[in-house]
Amino acid sequence: MYSEERQDKIEQYILKNDSASVQELSSLFSVSEVTIRKDLEELQKGNRIIRTHGGAMIKYSNSAQFYFQDLKVKCPFEKKIIARKAMEYICDGDVILLDGSTTTNELAIAIAASSLKDLTIVTTSLSVAMLFSDKEHFPIYLIGGSLNKKMNTLCGAYAEQQIASYSVDKAFIGINGVDPYFGFSASELSEVAMKNAIFRSCSQCFIMADHTKFDKRYFLKVFDLSDKICRLITDDRPDLISYEEYESRIPLVRVKTH
Repeated sequence: MYSEERQDKIEQYILKNDSASVQELSSLFSVSEVTIRKDLEELQKGNRIIRTHGGAMIKYSNSAQFYFQDLKVKCPFEKKIIARKAMEYICDGDVILLDGSTTTNELAIAIAASSLKDLTIVTTSLSVAMLFSDKEHFPIYLIGGSLNKKMNTLCGAYAEQQIASYSVDKAFIGINGVDPYFGFSASELSEVAMKNAIFRSCSQCFIMADHTKFDKRYFLKVFDLSDKICRLITDDRPDLISYEEYESRIPLVRVKTH
């Protein structure tokens, strides 16, 4: 295979998977890691991918728009294991708040199938609320407001006011980008406002983000990594991400994928 053809296929693989390590690309294309590194350098020079610690990630726009159905099919295994880990922080009798991210949706699925008792759930998500429509032992409070049709969530000033009237034990939210210096970020003002309202309403905040969200900064900051009540739960990919800067700024829970 000529280098140009291999580089095209590497780019397609990264586009499909959001990121890839040098090791997995070396194994996939049966060439040395040195060759893969050269390929990635060429792709980065062509502005086709972004080089990362140990690999590469998809080229992205910091003002990108996100849709629930598109996000739902990305990293489904990683989202499930992150959700399973998040379950360990939920106790009987808790009042929890769930936003409308796809990873939070996986957490809601796990909660609905669990033996948890006396759990009260507040949510901004139509999808999450429907998961509990036949679960009489889980009181559900659905936040009202303007419908964000891209994510099937409620947002806006009225929704923010409602959230401000609640005091919840634990909030679980997803995020678009995580950067050790810029912090947590998103590309829509309505999402930033809602996540900030959720953050202020809870005693503990758990951010759930798979590895593809790391080393990315979007247009709008949500809040800093240094906020003390946060805990960041992610899948463990040391082949792609250098975690030292993150771990110096926020409690980081890394879940093994195998």
